[in-house]
Amino acid sequence: MALVILSAICHACSLVTGHFHQVTVIRGRVVGSSWLPFRWLRQSLSVGDAKLTLYQYGSLAKVEDRKPVAAVRADAHGKFDFGPIPNGHYSLLIEVKDSDRMGGLFDVEVTDAVKDTKSVTIDVSPIHPDCTGGHEFIETKS
Repeated sequence: MALVILSAICHACSLVTGHFHQVTVIRGRVVGSSWLPFRWLRQSLSVGDAKLTLYQYGSLAKVEDRKPVAAVRADAHGKFDFGPIPNGHYSLLIEVKDSDRMGGLFDVEVTDAVKDTKSVTIDVSPIHPDCTGGHEFIETKS
């Protein structure tokens, strides 16, 4: 009986779909670590050579079934820039070379309705079982 009660209160972390990070540009830096627990330290480490693919947003379709819009690769310092992207809703998939724990999918809206985006920092560290860790999209506005 105790097992049933415990399983009822235990839950997996869930990421909200359909929440769009509103930006005017998609450029910045990929950061993270698969083993560092401290946010400030984890976000000081660049993730070089990550592949970033921007897809048309589709809430019901798997990301692999969506239309790719653009793709870039982060440099050795984790920096990337998609250049001009038309306003709209997108899904940004980040894949980290030689890692099956780091990476992620982020829903992004490119819009002129917000303050100008200077850059974004994307923490692709894994999320821990206690729902702490990475998977953060941090916007710096002008």
